[in-house]
Amino acid sequence: MDSIGQAEALAGCEIVVPEEAMPSPAADRHYIADLVGCRVATSGGEAWGVVAEVMEAGGAAVLVVQRADGREALVPLASAVCPVIETAAKRIVIDPPDGLWDLNEI
Repeated sequence: MDSIGQAEALAGCEIVVPEEAMPSPAADRHYIADLVGCRVATSGGEAWGVVAEVMEAGGAAVLVVQRADGREALVPLASAVCPVIETAAKRIVIDPPDGLWDLNEI
C-alpha cells in the first residue's frame, strides 16, 4: 500500500500470505497454524491427545486438545503449563497443574 486510502479500501478483507513468505516467529512465539496437529503429552510421558484448535479466552490463548476417547481438554497456552513446544516435531510437552484435567470435566 502506498497510502492510508489504499489500505482503508481493504478494511474487512482477509489477507493471505504464502507460508514460505512468512517470517520466522521469535523464539518464544508460534503461529497458531503450527500448533494445530501437535501431539500433547505430559512431562511424565502421559499422552493427552492432539491440538484440534487454539481459542482466545479473555486475551489468553487456550489449546483445545482432542483426546483419544473423544473428549476435549482445554490447556492454557502459557510457558508454565507448556514448557516445551516443538512445532517442527509437532510436539508439545505440558506440565499441567494439579486438577487441570478435573476442570475439563465440568
